[in-house]
Amino acid sequence: MNIRIYYHTSSIDELALRDANVVVIDVLRATTTIIAAMAAGAKEIIPVGNADQAMRIAGSLFSTTSLLCGERGGLPIAGGKLGNSPSEYTAEIVEGKSLILMTTNGAPTLVKARYAKRCYIAAFANISAVALAIKAIPNIEHEGLAILCSGREGDFSLEDALCAGLLVERLAATGLEIKLSDTVRVATSLWNEYHKDLVGAMKASDHGKHLISIGYEKDIEGCAAMDTIPIVPVLEQTRITKKIVLD
Repeated sequence: MNIRIYYHTSSIDELALRDANVVVIDVLRATTTIIAAMAAGAKEIIPVGNADQAMRIAGSLFSTTSLLCGERGGLPIAGGKLGNSPSEYTAEIVEGKSLILMTTNGAPTLVKARYAKRCYIAAFANISAVALAIKAIPNIEHEGLAILCSGREGDFSLEDALCAGLLVERLAATGLEIKLSDTVRVATSLWNEYHKDLVGAMKASDHGKHLISIGYEKDIEGCAAMDTIPIVPVLEQTRITKKIVLD
Protein backbone atom coordinates (compact mmCIF):
# COMPACT_ATOMS: atom_id res chain seq x y z
CA MET A 1 0.00 0.00 0.00
CA ASN A 2 1.27 3.44 -0.90
CA ILE A 3 1.34 5.96 1.95
CA ARG A 4 2.34 9.56 1.45
CA ILE A 5 3.11 11.55 4.61
CA TYR A 6 2.98 15.33 4.43
CA TYR A 7 4.94 16.92 7.27
CA HIS A 8 3.12 20.23 6.99
CA THR A 9 0.27 21.35 4.77
CA SER A 10 1.07 24.95 3.87
CA SER A 11 1.91 24.03 0.26
CA ILE A 12 -0.79 21.40 -0.31
CA ASP A 13 -3.43 22.20 -2.90
CA GLU A 14 -6.71 21.06 -1.37
CA LEU A 15 -7.89 19.84 -4.77
CA ALA A 16 -4.97 17.39 -4.81
CA LEU A 17 -6.70 15.57 -1.94
CA ARG A 18 -9.96 15.16 -3.85
CA ASP A 19 -11.17 11.55 -3.63
CA ALA A 20 -8.18 10.52 -1.48
CA ASN A 21 -8.19 8.55 1.75
CA VAL A 22 -6.81 11.00 4.29
CA VAL A 23 -5.79 10.98 7.94
CA VAL A 24 -5.22 14.31 9.71
CA ILE A 25 -2.90 14.51 12.72
CA ASP A 26 -2.38 17.43 15.11
CA VAL A 27 -1.34 15.77 18.36
CA LEU A 28 -0.74 19.06 20.21
CA ARG A 29 -3.64 19.60 20.36
CA ALA A 30 -6.46 19.90 17.86
CA THR A 31 -7.01 16.29 16.82
CA THR A 32 -6.65 15.07 20.40
CA THR A 33 -9.25 17.66 21.41
CA ILE A 34 -11.62 16.63 18.61
CA ILE A 35 -11.40 12.99 19.67
CA ALA A 36 -12.15 13.94 23.28
CA ALA A 37 -15.07 16.17 22.26
CA MET A 38 -16.70 13.53 20.08
CA ALA A 39 -16.27 10.94 22.84
CA ALA A 40 -17.98 13.38 25.22
CA GLY A 41 -21.04 13.57 22.97
CA ALA A 42 -20.56 16.69 20.88
CA LYS A 43 -23.20 16.81 18.14
CA GLU A 44 -20.75 18.09 15.54
CA ILE A 45 -17.47 19.93 15.20
CA ILE A 46 -16.97 22.54 12.49
CA PRO A 47 -13.29 23.33 11.90
CA VAL A 48 -12.61 26.81 10.55
CA GLY A 49 -9.50 28.41 9.15
CA ASN A 50 -9.89 31.98 10.35
CA ALA A 51 -11.76 34.26 12.73
CA ASP A 52 -14.08 35.74 10.08
CA GLN A 53 -15.32 32.29 9.12
CA ALA A 54 -15.74 31.35 12.78
CA MET A 55 -17.86 34.41 13.52
CA ARG A 56 -19.97 33.94 10.41
CA ILE A 57 -20.78 30.33 11.29
CA ALA A 58 -21.36 31.19 14.95
CA GLY A 59 -23.86 33.86 13.88
CA SER A 60 -25.82 31.33 11.83
CA LEU A 61 -26.30 28.85 14.68
CA PHE A 62 -28.42 29.04 17.81
CA SER A 63 -26.30 30.40 20.64
CA THR A 64 -27.83 27.96 23.11
CA THR A 65 -26.70 24.91 21.12
CA SER A 66 -23.35 26.05 19.74
CA LEU A 67 -19.97 26.89 21.26
CA LEU A 68 -17.10 28.88 19.80
CA CYS A 69 -13.85 27.14 20.76
CA GLY A 70 -10.16 27.08 20.00
CA GLU A 71 -6.86 28.89 20.26
CA ARG A 72 -4.44 31.24 18.59
CA GLY A 73 -0.79 30.86 19.46
CA GLY A 74 -1.82 28.25 22.02
CA LEU A 75 -4.01 30.61 24.04
CA PRO A 76 -7.84 30.55 24.10
CA ILE A 77 -9.47 32.72 21.45
CA ALA A 78 -11.27 35.88 22.50
CA GLY A 79 -14.95 35.21 23.09
CA GLY A 80 -14.51 31.45 23.02
CA LYS A 81 -16.21 29.14 25.50
CA LEU A 82 -13.36 26.61 25.46
CA GLY A 83 -9.70 26.68 24.48
CA ASN A 84 -7.79 23.77 22.94
CA SER A 85 -7.12 21.60 25.99
CA PRO A 86 -8.70 18.15 25.55
CA SER A 87 -9.54 17.96 29.25
CA GLU A 88 -11.89 20.96 28.90
CA TYR A 89 -14.22 19.07 26.57
CA THR A 90 -16.38 17.25 29.07
CA ALA A 91 -19.85 15.81 28.49
CA GLU A 92 -21.29 18.39 30.87
CA ILE A 93 -20.17 21.18 28.54
CA VAL A 94 -20.22 19.77 25.00
CA GLU A 95 -22.83 17.00 24.88
CA GLY A 96 -25.34 17.71 22.12
CA LYS A 97 -23.59 20.93 21.10
CA SER A 98 -22.21 22.18 17.79
CA LEU A 99 -18.59 23.23 18.29
CA ILE A 100 -16.98 25.78 16.01
CA LEU A 101 -13.27 25.06 16.32
CA MET A 102 -10.60 27.53 15.27
CA THR A 103 -6.98 26.54 15.87
CA THR A 104 -3.61 27.61 14.53
CA ASN A 105 -2.67 24.38 12.76
CA GLY A 106 -5.14 21.51 12.97
CA ALA A 107 -8.34 23.27 11.91
CA PRO A 108 -6.84 24.76 8.71
CA THR A 109 -5.50 21.31 7.80
CA LEU A 110 -8.97 19.84 8.19
CA VAL A 111 -10.39 22.60 6.00
CA LYS A 112 -7.90 21.61 3.30
CA ALA A 113 -9.05 17.99 3.54
CA ARG A 114 -12.72 18.75 2.94
CA TYR A 115 -12.74 17.27 -0.58
CA ALA A 116 -11.22 13.95 0.50
CA LYS A 117 -13.05 10.72 -0.19
CA ARG A 118 -12.57 9.86 3.48
CA CYS A 119 -10.96 11.89 6.23
CA TYR A 120 -10.22 10.33 9.61
CA ILE A 121 -8.91 12.26 12.61
CA ALA A 122 -5.98 10.70 14.47
CA ALA A 123 -3.80 11.23 17.52
CA PHE A 124 -2.09 8.96 20.04
CA ALA A 125 -5.40 8.78 21.91
CA ASN A 126 -7.04 6.69 19.17
CA ILE A 127 -4.12 5.41 17.10
CA SER A 128 -5.04 1.71 17.16
CA ALA A 129 -8.67 2.47 16.32
CA VAL A 130 -7.57 4.56 13.34
CA ALA A 131 -5.38 1.73 12.05
CA LEU A 132 -8.30 -0.71 12.25
CA ALA A 133 -10.65 1.77 10.55
CA ILE A 134 -8.19 2.24 7.69
CA LYS A 135 -7.70 -1.52 7.35
CA ALA A 136 -11.48 -1.86 6.90
CA ILE A 137 -11.65 0.58 3.96
CA PRO A 138 -12.58 -1.38 0.82
CA ASN A 139 -9.70 -1.59 -1.67
CA ILE A 140 -7.38 0.44 0.59
CA GLU A 141 -4.35 -1.56 -0.60
CA HIS A 142 -4.80 -0.10 -4.09
CA GLU A 143 -6.20 3.32 -3.24
CA GLY A 144 -3.48 4.21 -0.76
CA LEU A 145 -3.44 6.78 2.02
CA ALA A 146 -2.35 10.37 2.62
CA ILE A 147 -1.32 11.28 6.17
CA LEU A 148 -1.44 15.02 6.81
CA CYS A 149 0.68 16.19 9.72
CA SER A 150 -0.61 19.65 10.59
CA GLY A 151 2.83 20.79 11.67
CA ARG A 152 3.47 24.07 13.42
CA GLU A 153 2.79 27.33 11.64
CA GLY A 154 3.69 25.95 8.23
CA ASP A 155 6.69 23.94 9.39
CA PHE A 156 7.60 20.46 10.62
CA SER A 157 6.52 19.28 14.07
CA LEU A 158 8.15 16.32 15.81
CA GLU A 159 5.05 15.11 17.65
CA ASP A 160 2.95 14.81 14.49
CA ALA A 161 5.74 12.94 12.70
CA LEU A 162 6.02 10.53 15.64
CA CYS A 163 2.29 9.85 15.51
CA ALA A 164 2.48 9.25 11.76
CA GLY A 165 5.33 6.80 12.29
CA LEU A 166 3.35 4.89 14.90
CA LEU A 167 0.30 4.80 12.61
CA VAL A 168 2.41 3.21 9.87
CA GLU A 169 3.59 0.57 12.35
CA ARG A 170 0.04 -0.14 13.51
CA LEU A 171 -1.13 -0.43 9.90
CA ALA A 172 1.63 -2.93 9.17
CA ALA A 173 0.55 -4.91 12.23
CA THR A 174 -2.93 -5.30 10.70
CA GLY A 175 -1.37 -7.20 7.81
CA LEU A 176 -1.24 -4.38 5.27
CA GLU A 177 1.94 -4.39 3.20
CA ILE A 178 3.36 -0.87 3.35
CA LYS A 179 5.64 0.42 0.62
CA LEU A 180 8.63 2.15 2.19
CA SER A 181 8.69 5.60 0.60
CA ASP A 182 11.10 8.23 1.88
CA THR A 183 8.39 9.99 3.87
CA VAL A 184 7.39 6.71 5.53
CA ARG A 185 11.01 5.84 6.36
CA VAL A 186 11.51 9.20 8.07
CA ALA A 187 8.39 8.84 10.24
CA THR A 188 9.09 5.26 11.31
CA SER A 189 12.75 6.06 12.02
CA LEU A 190 11.73 8.95 14.27
CA TRP A 191 9.19 6.78 16.08
CA ASN A 192 11.77 4.05 16.68
CA GLU A 193 14.22 6.62 18.03
CA TYR A 194 11.89 8.46 20.42
CA HIS A 195 9.10 6.07 21.41
CA LYS A 196 10.71 4.93 24.67
CA ASP A 197 10.28 8.44 26.10
CA LEU A 198 7.37 9.86 24.16
CA VAL A 199 6.40 12.43 26.79
CA GLY A 200 9.98 13.64 27.03
CA ALA A 201 10.26 13.95 23.25
CA MET A 202 7.00 15.88 23.05
CA LYS A 203 8.01 18.24 25.84
CA ALA A 204 11.34 18.86 24.11
CA SER A 205 9.70 19.58 20.75
CA ASP A 206 9.32 23.18 19.60
CA HIS A 207 5.58 23.19 20.16
CA GLY A 208 5.91 21.30 23.42
CA LYS A 209 8.32 23.93 24.76
CA HIS A 210 5.91 26.66 23.70
CA LEU A 211 2.97 25.01 25.47
CA ILE A 212 5.04 24.61 28.63
CA SER A 213 5.99 28.29 28.49
CA ILE A 214 2.30 29.33 28.48
CA GLY A 215 1.21 26.91 31.20
CA TYR A 216 -0.05 23.84 29.32
CA GLU A 217 2.48 21.18 30.28
CA LYS A 218 -0.27 18.84 31.52
CA ASP A 219 -1.85 18.91 28.07
CA ILE A 220 1.32 17.41 26.63
CA GLU A 221 1.18 14.50 29.07
CA GLY A 222 -2.50 13.93 28.27
CA CYS A 223 -1.92 14.08 24.52
CA ALA A 224 0.83 11.46 24.80
CA ALA A 225 -1.52 8.90 26.38
CA MET A 226 -1.99 5.93 24.05
CA ASP A 227 -5.26 4.32 22.97
CA THR A 228 -7.43 5.98 25.59
CA ILE A 229 -10.42 6.67 23.31
CA PRO A 230 -11.39 3.92 20.81
CA ILE A 231 -13.28 6.14 18.36
CA VAL A 232 -12.37 7.67 15.02
CA PRO A 233 -13.98 11.04 14.21
CA VAL A 234 -14.79 11.46 10.52
CA LEU A 235 -14.75 14.74 8.61
CA GLU A 236 -17.45 14.92 5.95
CA GLN A 237 -16.90 18.03 3.84
CA THR A 238 -17.02 20.89 6.36
CA ARG A 239 -18.20 19.08 9.50
CA ILE A 240 -17.30 16.26 11.83
CA THR A 241 -20.66 14.73 12.59
CA LYS A 242 -19.96 11.03 12.91
CA LYS A 243 -17.48 8.72 14.52
CA ILE A 244 -16.42 5.11 14.02
CA VAL A 245 -16.58 3.31 17.35
CA LEU A 246 -14.32 0.31 17.91
CA ASP A 247 -13.93 -2.05 20.85
